[in-house]
Amino acid sequence: MRWVVVVLALVGPGCPPLPPPPGDESLGEYSIAAEPVAGLPDGGVGELRADGGLACPLVDVAPVAFRFSATVTRASSTGQAWLTLGGGYPRDAGWDGQVVDSVAAVRRLFPSCGACRPTIATERIRFALLSRSQSDLVGRSCPADALDGGVPAPPGPDGGLTGPAQTDEGFDALYACGALEFSVSLQDAGDPEPDCAPGCDDCVVNYTLVGERR
Repeated sequence: MRWVVVVLALVGPGCPPLPPPPGDESLGEYSIAAEPVAGLPDGGVGELRADGGLACPLVDVAPVAFRFSATVTRASSTGQAWLTLGGGYPRDAGWDGQVVDSVAAVRRLFPSCGACRPTIATERIRFALLSRSQSDLVGRSCPADALDGGVPAPPGPDGGLTGPAQTDEGFDALYACGALEFSVSLQDAGDPEPDCAPGCDDCVVNYTLVGERR
């Protein structure tokens, strides 16, 4: 499954150097570990649908743990943000002051889906950036529910809790904690073709993301 990040982000050997990520404000570079989420009790590779639905039966998708680097930048004048993976091409991202949210989709031909109309591979990456004071409160690690209330919200009762932001010493963020969702679907709406392999029209694999500032 590592190819998902490779396809959408990385540049192959021998390619000319890419320009630096866009924007005039860096929110940090993070080394992130992605772990598949087991939605059903046995934790098997075939049962990795976090919503409890049917497992992804597409044999071309084999969820495994992997690591990648992510750089977050923004334009201070407009608020536009970008997420650049592995030193590759930047992709648009949302930034609300706590959470980075980026979706990228590519047309992707899977060997098993040759009898189907074109398939689309979509990758959504969402993670909260934790400031030093926020990470101190959660034990200098990623809380399990970072995207659902697990990150302490400023201001703190004593005024000492602050969110990620620019300071005199640079951008205040130590951890990136969140989730990645990878999905495969048919490009056009409607029922799959009769010979279309299972999973080409409905495949979802979820990962937890735990990252530290480089």
